[in-house]
Amino acid sequence: MRKILLAIILLTWYLPSQGQVLMVDFSFDEVCLGQTTHFISHCYIADTSGHPLDSITSVAWDLKGDGKFNDGNDTINSVVFTSPGVHNVGLRAITRNGLAKALYKLVPVNYLRPVFSSKSSCYQQPVTFTNKTEIQGDTTVYYLWKFGDGQISAEKNPKHSFADSGHYSVVLYASFLTGCEDSVRHTVVVPDFPSLVVEFSGDTILKQGDSLFASLQGTYDSVIWSTKATSYTIMIKKAGYYSVMAYKNSCSGQAGFTVTVREPGPEPVISNIFTPNGDGHNDLWEILNLSDFKPCQVNVFDRYGTEVFSSSDYKNDWNGSFNGKQLANDTYYYFVRCYDGVTYKGNVNILK
Repeated sequence: MRKILLAIILLTWYLPSQGQVLMVDFSFDEVCLGQTTHFISHCYIADTSGHPLDSITSVAWDLKGDGKFNDGNDTINSVVFTSPGVHNVGLRAITRNGLAKALYKLVPVNYLRPVFSSKSSCYQQPVTFTNKTEIQGDTTVYYLWKFGDGQISAEKNPKHSFADSGHYSVVLYASFLTGCEDSVRHTVVVPDFPSLVVEFSGDTILKQGDSLFASLQGTYDSVIWSTKATSYTIMIKKAGYYSVMAYKNSCSGQAGFTVTVREPGPEPVISNIFTPNGDGHNDLWEILNLSDFKPCQVNVFDRYGTEVFSSSDYKNDWNGSFNGKQLANDTYYYFVRCYDGVTYKGNVNILK
């Protein structure tokens, strides 16, 4: 009878008892891509029956999320994940009496790569910085900008005004609360206002009837004159103040000048420019009030001394041709000899 009773007691000890629950859990540290994730199992048997406790005989890990618990059998395990994002990790525990239970958790692997772009402006005008940092996992990101001029900012998308033009090494630092961080550096060019140079085909003090060509030197993104012209060169025949504004790399520069037209005096007013291109505007060489000095002999020569035009009764009808062909764009020299013996001489430019 004693032996039978002992056998019953031993059988009760080793058989699973009602009221005993296998608890499976594990903890892990949150890391960034390239770092090691450490796992610690927390498995135990909870008992409310008062019977002798069962015992855990093995634990097994599924670190790949493939449903196979063959990635380690230690209480503590670790892995370096090769891709960012959320990974499904499982832990299974088995007791001596055959109880088994598994638990899966989503394990994040954070990733960030700082990226930014900038829209340059002239110095003393704001440069806009656009933060394009690539993020996976943790959404709490801290930023620090160093603009290369001693100034910093913690804004995500700051605007910054540089005190001087030049090249600035701008650095963006990005970090997670978990301690992961990275940085990127770019050179930002802050241009100066362009200095405009205007050249003239002659003096800005004109005789009445003369013309003047003003030409903006250099290369720009766009040009606009006070006359609304958008070309690099304009022709001026009237007195007044003229200005030009040019834009380059988001910066603008401006230049201006005054043209004066002298009132007609006791001499012919001889145009120094005409444009015989057939557009019906300024196609003929004009000598104003020549009738007040008639008779006059008019002769025009090229730079080699060849006479290209001659008239003893000029009627403002020369279109810049010689022997039936249009002359090339160049400077030509005129002589106007009138009845009083006075000779008026100068140069006239043909521009088409």
